[in-house]
Amino acid sequence: MTATRASRTAARRPRVHKPINSAHGSKAAKPVARTVGMPAEQVLYRFCKPGWAVVVEKVATALGTRFVCPFCPASHRVPGPVRGFRKMRRAQWIKLRRVAE
Repeated sequence: MTATRASRTAARRPRVHKPINSAHGSKAAKPVARTVGMPAEQVLYRFCKPGWAVVVEKVATALGTRFVCPFCPASHRVPGPVRGFRKMRRAQWIKLRRVAE
C-alpha cells in the first residue's frame, strides 16, 4: 500500500525545473587539498637519541602531539600525529629538523 500511495502523491506534485544560470554553472570546482585515497605526507624529525628519528604525519591543521619518548623520561611535541620511529645513518639524521622539547 505504501508504494502505491507514494506513487500517487509523486504523480500529483508538479516537477519544477529551475533554469540553470550560466554565471553559476560555468564556475570551475575548487581543487581538493587532500584526496581521500592518498595518505598524508610523512616527515622525519630527530630527537634526543642520536641516530633515531620520529616519523610524523604532516597535517596542516595539527597544533602539536605530545608523545612519550622511548629513550628518555621526558615527552616531546611534534606538529602532527606520530607514526613510528626509524633508525638512520649519521649523515641523514643530522639533516633532519629537531623535535620541540
